Amino acid sequence: MKINKNTDKITKRLFGIAVIGGIICLTACGNSQNNSENSSSAAVSAAESRTDSLLDSRVTLQAEAVGYDNGQLTFVYDGKEYTLAMDSELFEHDEKYVNGKSLSQAIINNDIGEVISAEIITDEGITKIYSCDVVSPNGEKYASGMYEDIKADVPAEEYDYKLCHKSGSVYELSNANRTITADFNDLEEWQKGKYPESADDVMFGGYLFTDGKFIIEDINLLVAVNDDGSKTYEPLTTSDYPSFFGTVQTIGDNTAEIKLTDKKTVCTVPTYYCDGELSEGLEVMVILDCSTDLFDSGKSESFDYAVICTDPAEYDPSGHEFGNIAYAKADSNNLGRFIYTEIGDIEK
Repeated sequence: MKINKNTDKITKRLFGIAVIGGIICLTACGNSQNNSENSSSAAVSAAESRTDSLLDSRVTLQAEAVGYDNGQLTFVYDGKEYTLAMDSELFEHDEKYVNGKSLSQAIINNDIGEVISAEIITDEGITKIYSCDVVSPNGEKYASGMYEDIKADVPAEEYDYKLCHKSGSVYELSNANRTITADFNDLEEWQKGKYPESADDVMFGGYLFTDGKFIIEDINLLVAVNDDGSKTYEPLTTSDYPSFFGTVQTIGDNTAEIKLTDKKTVCTVPTYYCDGELSEGLEVMVILDCSTDLFDSGKSESFDYAVICTDPAEYDPSGHEFGNIAYAKADSNNLGRFIYTEIGDIEK
């Protein structure tokens, strides 16, 4: 077979150029990659340096938390008081309640005389808060179902907590190991039901301070012992009671007189279940154990049970005009919200 040598030479020359070009290309690509890697490494290093710098600029303060309201945390550090904006999501180890408030807020704003230690992370200038922990430094979350220090010669039933009413909203919870005093006014409004004077078996949870004081979060009463020996517990709620709206007329000794929005019906109610400060002229929502026929009755009645809410708008996502509302009932799908009936909707 005859080979065309010229073609062969051209092929060899092209191959040689291709190889040389490939070497040049590989070398250039390699240099480009190295430069890119070096550049990326420098960028990452710079970013890490900036992150480290930002973290280094944060300081942890051992402070005293004084109050938390409207997204503002007030605390005392090194003898100076600070009030800084802080989202409630920045609370560490927190628990949210139905009404939007939280365990941390309840701890800080407690009315049982507890001085609250707080571990707060801020910037060096103490102008911005990154986190706040009041749960860990002051006590622990507590659940009654967690039996502690069980003794072999003590029947298990003696570790069940018993309920005993002391006065107003104050109850005593006790078992073989300890006695806890709880103010049921700490419960959310929908849980402030009509509790019995005593009960033999209850389950509850809350926050236990190191000195034994307690903030109750929830409580359930025994309603049935099942065939298999298990127990069923349920909460007492306000869901079956109507809520009325009115203005505080006078404040007495643990009582308040409220005139309803019909401008003629007056209710005298106890004030042990109340979520804030009362004052004459204040517009309130009051939950009562009675019929909705109370509205527009023109009666003057006294009640031994009531739940007073000092900010009705907090429970009203629709923004009703206060003076137009007759009464409301809890939404079965959301016990923290209400279904409203306006005065104009009531048939005469």
